[in-house]
Amino acid sequence: MNGYLIALVVLSAWIFAVYVLNRRKWFEMHGMSLMGPMVMWKTRRGRDLIDRVATRKRLWSFYGTASLWICAGAMVTIMVLLLWEATIVSQVEEAPSPELILGIPGINPVIPLWYGILGLVVAIVVHELSHGIMTRLGEMKVLSLGILFFVFPVGAFVEPDEGQLQGTTRRKRARVFAAGPASTLILAMVVLGLFSGVMMSSVEPAHEGALATGVVEGSPAYHSDIPQTSVLVSVGGYEVSSAEDVDALSGIDPGTNVTVEYYFAGELTVAEGVAYGLVVSYTVEGYAARDGGLAAGMVIASLDGTVIRNMDDLRDAMDLTSAHDTVEVSVLSYNATSGTFAVDPDITSVQLSDKYDFYEQYYPDENDESFIGDGYLGAGFLPLGLNLRDADHYSSLLAHPFEGDDSIDEVSTSWLRLIALPFLELAPLRSPVTDLYEPAGAMAWMPDSAFWILTNSLYWIFWLNLMIGLTNVLPAVPLDGGYLFRDAFDYLVSKVRPKHTKEQREKVVGSITLGFALMVLFLILWQLVGPAVMN
Repeated sequence: MNGYLIALVVLSAWIFAVYVLNRRKWFEMHGMSLMGPMVMWKTRRGRDLIDRVATRKRLWSFYGTASLWICAGAMVTIMVLLLWEATIVSQVEEAPSPELILGIPGINPVIPLWYGILGLVVAIVVHELSHGIMTRLGEMKVLSLGILFFVFPVGAFVEPDEGQLQGTTRRKRARVFAAGPASTLILAMVVLGLFSGVMMSSVEPAHEGALATGVVEGSPAYHSDIPQTSVLVSVGGYEVSSAEDVDALSGIDPGTNVTVEYYFAGELTVAEGVAYGLVVSYTVEGYAARDGGLAAGMVIASLDGTVIRNMDDLRDAMDLTSAHDTVEVSVLSYNATSGTFAVDPDITSVQLSDKYDFYEQYYPDENDESFIGDGYLGAGFLPLGLNLRDADHYSSLLAHPFEGDDSIDEVSTSWLRLIALPFLELAPLRSPVTDLYEPAGAMAWMPDSAFWILTNSLYWIFWLNLMIGLTNVLPAVPLDGGYLFRDAFDYLVSKVRPKHTKEQREKVVGSITLGFALMVLFLILWQLVGPAVMN
């Protein structure tokens, strides 16, 4: 059944049930009330717990001050990110769907329902309890606690005495607003530590070999149905224990049909008759390979008289060439009729490009004057058409996401990769990726299924707490960041314009706050409409 139809059926059933129960005064009898289709359950239970926790005033006072700095840093970070995204919107071919903007499990297609509900509930509870603790620390009343239901729990709240909150000092009020998003961000970092440092650091490859993280369409591996996320164990009778073993193969001529043994989804499988060779993975417009007729999926057999069995052979052959040389080349392309790779008679030579020109256009930071005059094809090459890594690639990537990062750009890239795991189909972790690894060390006692459920739960608690925390610090009322921003500007206006009356100050602050809120809204909507407008 279509996902939208399921959502419509569930939503209709919920609204009908709410209508019937409300007519029978069921909500009223159980201390509940309605906010449109949402059910609000209020209780005074839990206030004593908040009071007890808030008695450690020195600790929470420090925490409140730290929360202000955390929110300030997060507010700057998320605003810079939104502004940066606005500048690159013309490069986006397809705008994200509205469902992707909404972080609601079951509606957002990348957030799994049950992991999403778990992460959302944890985030909301931590967020609201933090507000409650800071409210009591500021000697303000907590009137009630509660949960909002819309099919499932979608929110929790701590209801302070609004009059006391507005009448207290800016500092106390700011601590109340800052504690919620700061707590979710801190929790996100703690849980990330558990996910990476405990869970993913405790796994080991189920089988040694070379992990295929990508398959070039039209390549020998593609036509032999060797899937992505498979682990190559042997190629042409040569054992493989790492990606380097495949790269170093030198005893097999290009085009030779070989047997490839690989591990996939927990089973060893054999592919017969796989055409061996170095495969073109991509070509760049305006450069030698594409101009000469080479295309992704072809096998390069020789270049200027040198047989190409691996990347070392190709590098050695290219080292003997110069830019603009016309060199002989032999390639194998797939023949759909025979189902084999054969020499392509239409491609016999290419005129090489200048390596310096290529790097100047695409990799200027890596360019070097020594490249001037060097021959260059302007293409990528992979053995068998497989992007190969060591078998522990995914586990190492997730266990040490910032390993080797030496600059802000590298750390930023690692952060974006970590957050983008759901879009890379690596969150939640599931078969065939989970088949690659098994719990070891301190976690060896745990059954595989329980291990991966816990690991995925930690990731989604991290992910949703991070997203909720960053969203809540946006300088737009009614978000916590909006109230913090408003109070901060109120303080600045009171210092810059000390003679302003309260009404005058509120008018200025209100206008500035509204302006920033509209800017935030525009930046978010621009991600949806910008690609269509700019392209």
